[in-house]
Amino acid sequence: LFRSMQIGQCGNQVGYEMFDVICRDCLSTSGLCSKKENEFYQASCNERFFSEEESGVPVARAVLIDMEPKVINQALSMATRSGRWKYDQRSHFSQKQGSGNNWANGYCVHGPRHKEPIMELVRKEVEKCDRLSGFFTTMSRSEEH
Repeated sequence: LFRSMQIGQCGNQVGYEMFDVICRDCLSTSGLCSKKENEFYQASCNERFFSEEESGVPVARAVLIDMEPKVINQALSMATRSGRWKYDQRSHFSQKQGSGNNWANGYCVHGPRHKEPIMELVRKEVEKCDRLSGFFTTMSRSEEH
């Protein structure tokens, strides 16, 4: 089982799109494979990327992290409004103030300040797994050339 780590504005926006595509793929009745292969693929995707609550709605196996709540709130509401899947309402971390698009501020100031609650959130998500295969992390990255 995978746990998705969606970090920052880019990570949360890309992560939302990824889960939405996987869910649409899992609900599709047509595929490029035989019916049996398509059913196996859908079951595998559902098991790896979603858990299911009592209502039958798939819940993304994800932790959403951003210092500003705006993008996380958007992702949570868009997933729920889709009616196809949603995020766990307890699997996200945000604060009232962001890093102002300043990576160094987020890394040097907010990261150390909020490390413990974020790690606790990740630990709780990992403990929901019978067998953790790994983390699928989405975030922006920049390099100097």
